[in-house]
Amino acid sequence: MSSQATPQAGTKLSYRRFKDGDSGHGPWTEQIFQASHTHKCPTYQKSTPPCQASCPSGEDIRGYLAIVRGTEKPPAGVPWQEYAWRRLTEANPFPSVMGRVCPAPCESGCNRNEVEDFVGINSVEHFLGEYAIEKGLKFTTPETKSGKKVAVIGGGPAGLSCAYQLALKGHAVTVFDEHEHLGGMMRYGIPGFRTPRHVLDAEIQRILDLGVEARLKTRIGTDVTLEQLKKDYDAVFMGLGAQGGRPLPAPGAESYRGRAAGGRPRRRRAPPRWAGGASPAPARGPLTRWMEDGAWGSSTARA
Repeated sequence: MSSQATPQAGTKLSYRRFKDGDSGHGPWTEQIFQASHTHKCPTYQKSTPPCQASCPSGEDIRGYLAIVRGTEKPPAGVPWQEYAWRRLTEANPFPSVMGRVCPAPCESGCNRNEVEDFVGINSVEHFLGEYAIEKGLKFTTPETKSGKKVAVIGGGPAGLSCAYQLALKGHAVTVFDEHEHLGGMMRYGIPGFRTPRHVLDAEIQRILDLGVEARLKTRIGTDVTLEQLKKDYDAVFMGLGAQGGRPLPAPGAESYRGRAAGGRPRRRRAPPRWAGGASPAPARGPLTRWMEDGAWGSSTARA
């Protein structure tokens, strides 16, 4: 008679000594496996891929690249492009913009650099963002509302991304921005030939379609106080940004009383004075005349 125990009724016979489906990620520092006499079967250990660990947005790069490759199949009736786009935008609501201007640290951390060259992650992100705009894809509106209200100060990439994530959780979000249009430095700091305005507007509108309210030309401290926001809202997110223009590395650039990329006057250094107290007149070269004519300020503002 065999010494093997008879399995109970309703259970599946298995010679493995760990539970089926035991593939969750957990700390393994306390466990030591010795191949000489262990009875453990190989277990797949999940870890963050270097491309995803290098992404400041925290995108599931491995996930949507697997969909693009075809190793992960989309649900029936859903194009793989849309399925990959929805996986991407779980973290980043601006794939088309980021696909154009992101310096792509994910590609620097790509394992394929050890073999031949990195995967064109940035190009894939750009393609998926363009596909979503062309097909008019929208984010899924949450079915239930939380009843909470959140004020977001700043309509730049940080504020809009925060509003997007909060709206997906069912919160009522209001974005306050002092400019005429949303977008922050994506609009006022990056030239239009790098981020076409219709692309930026389409991805911002997709966030507003979730029910996010925008109050433009509203300056905190002048049009509305922070104390009033704390009173009217359950939470306040401050995404003020760090915008500021950098002058050209050329003589005469610092003497221009212009405006930074965000539209605010840039602080000018105090000019040097001679012993008699008189200030020397700045040299008027071609660059100085060009900036004084307003070409520098207007081109930056249009960007």
